[in-house]
Amino acid sequence: MNKKLKAFTLVEVIIGLFLISVIAMYLLPSLYSVYNDSDKIKSDSRLIFAMQEVLELYKENDEGTYIENCNGFDINVEISEYNYKLKHIKVYKNKYVLDLVVEK
Repeated sequence: MNKKLKAFTLVEVIIGLFLISVIAMYLLPSLYSVYNDSDKIKSDSRLIFAMQEVLELYKENDEGTYIENCNGFDINVEISEYNYKLKHIKVYKNKYVLDLVVEK
């Protein structure tokens, strides 16, 4: 009884590994950029959340310019008169700005 075993030859295995390595070579840089973009989005969302906290914190303050450290971010706050009954609060850091008009 002479049975023939079904298996891959060494050449087929080497070709398969080569194809997998070529595919990985093209995928790894794009996966790395996705990872970096994810970190930036996470950092930006932390900054915006901190800006919202500072905005709520400074609603009752008087007019002036302040710098508040919140969650490791130095956030600028400007409070100015908007109308005789209203005041304008501007919270900003880098390219992000939050504006709010509230009653005095």
